[in-house]
Amino acid sequence: RLVLVTRRAVAVGGEDVLDVGAAAVWGLVRSAQSENPDRFVLVDVEEWPVSAEIVPAVLASGESQVAVRGGQVFAPRLSRVDVPVSGEAPDWSGTVLVTGGTGGLGAVAARHLVVEHGASRLVLLSRRGVDAPGAVELREELRGLGAAVDVVACDVTDRAGLAGVLAEFRPSAVVHTAGVLDDGVVSGLTPDRLSAVLRPKVDAAWLLHELTAGLSLRAFVVYSSVAGLLGTAGQGNYAAGNTFLDALMQHRRASGLPGTSLAWGLWEQASEITGHLSDVDRKRMARYGLLPLVTDDAMRLFDTAT
Repeated sequence: RLVLVTRRAVAVGGEDVLDVGAAAVWGLVRSAQSENPDRFVLVDVEEWPVSAEIVPAVLASGESQVAVRGGQVFAPRLSRVDVPVSGEAPDWSGTVLVTGGTGGLGAVAARHLVVEHGASRLVLLSRRGVDAPGAVELREELRGLGAAVDVVACDVTDRAGLAGVLAEFRPSAVVHTAGVLDDGVVSGLTPDRLSAVLRPKVDAAWLLHELTAGLSLRAFVVYSSVAGLLGTAGQGNYAAGNTFLDALMQHRRASGLPGTSLAWGLWEQASEITGHLSDVDRKRMARYGLLPLVTDDAMRLFDTAT
């Protein structure tokens, strides 16, 4: 067994401004654990150096993922929790920037914000802009519903390009839905295959975080995935990107900034990410308990989470 020790990669009890880079390691290794049972153990500590007693104690516990805080060892568990809704819902007036805004889930979010929340000004970003399939039709549909809509071609991993868009439109809220897949087991990943998936997740989210620092955002919502929490086999790069998003939103909230990460399961509606899945893939996921989310239910969850 290989034991990987990180510092402040995971939050215990809502604590901590996290090390978001170390959090991405947890996503990657969770997938490696799924692919190679009993080969890897994750240990997260508060501070260096690590006590010599910690690792043997963790190995003796049989747990594969633990966080050590104040001499106590915490292990993750999944449970149903009733969380009281506190605070106010975001104010979606002003300009809402949606990345991946012309794709399947980005278009759903844009439509929902206009119809259900009265958003009156949207900027939809995608790499191809109005040349993306369905982009012009979506723009005209939303304009017909009374919203002012711009579809803008922008690679959200390009600092200069993104900075220019933000300077021009000065959004009051961000919804980051962009993402891509390149599935394969961890042992088969290369730097290029990691980068292709991490850039639209990690680089884009970090740039949005940095470049909106002076804009007093009312909401900053990112589309993450349950793959990062469960360590989906064959999706180590994707899992890493999504645990980064989760940690970045935790980091923002600990810093007094808005931040919400939605760790979605599979949507019933096909998207650019899930459109390749076969019936066999979907049946395998169903055996794990991951049943597809109906779009209307998903957007109700969006509202609850925000």
